[in-house]
Parts: sequence; C-alpha cells; structure tokens
Amino acid sequence: MYGLHGKYLKNKIEEYLKILGLSQFAHKKIDTFSGGMKRRINLIASILHEPKVLFLDEPTVGVDVQSKNVIIEFLQGLNKKGTTIIYTSHHLNEAESFCSRVAIIDHGKLIITGKPATLISNHTGAHNLEDVFLSLTGKALRDHA
Repeated sequence: MYGLHGKYLKNKIEEYLKILGLSQFAHKKIDTFSGGMKRRINLIASILHEPKVLFLDEPTVGVDVQSKNVIIEFLQGLNKKGTTIIYTSHHLNEAESFCSRVAIIDHGKLIITGKPATLISNHTGAHNLEDVFLSLTGKALRDHA
C-alpha cells in the first residue's frame, strides 16, 4: 500500500468513498457490490497513493449511466489537479469527450494520434471519433474463431 497507514489512509478512504457515493457501503463486503460499485472501489484503490500517472483500462465498461458519470467527473477532477491519465476504451464517444489527446491503435500498431477535434476535422465526412476510427481501420468485422 505504498507505506500508507493510520489516520492518513483512513481519511483518504473516507474522502474517496464519499466522493464516489459509497460511504453508506463502507462496512459491506465488496463481493455483494454491483459492477459499478466494484469499478468505483477499484478506482479508489488505484489512487490512494496519489499517483502522478494513472493507467485505466476501460474503467466504465459494464456500469450504469450514473456510475459512469461519477467516474468520469472524478477522473476529470484528478486530471485538473495534475494527474496524467492513460485511458483505454472502445467507447470512442467517451474518449472524444473525456480525453485531451487520443491514439488510435489497430492490430497492435499506432495509426494516428492527436486532439479529438483535430482528428475529426482532418477526416472528410467524419462527425466524431468513431467515424475517424472506421475510416482508418475499415468497417469489416474482426471476428475470429
């Protein structure tokens, strides 16, 4: 736990539980939590030591709209306070609204990087990042058996 203990750790946990709407469940077992609640608990565990860089792999997958909103707003606050966030997502509308820069990766290769608005404006007919992604990677299905 990065040397965290005592009152400092307890206060941080209480603060984050409150911010992420979990205070009333502080004494419940995590295995009884919904998917969205578990995502928020995982987020708390990942930031207790106040990392300068936070790597998140699809932190809003499988959560309800309210949990997604709370998670995104919380991450925006962390970012404004100086935390760099590396955020992976298949939800390109989420990346478009949340990320200041994006990188599109296809088959393990970096295809393009830039600010979402710039990428969209530089691709004829693109209205959003999904349009950019499809124009660069194609519309063929990627199913494998």
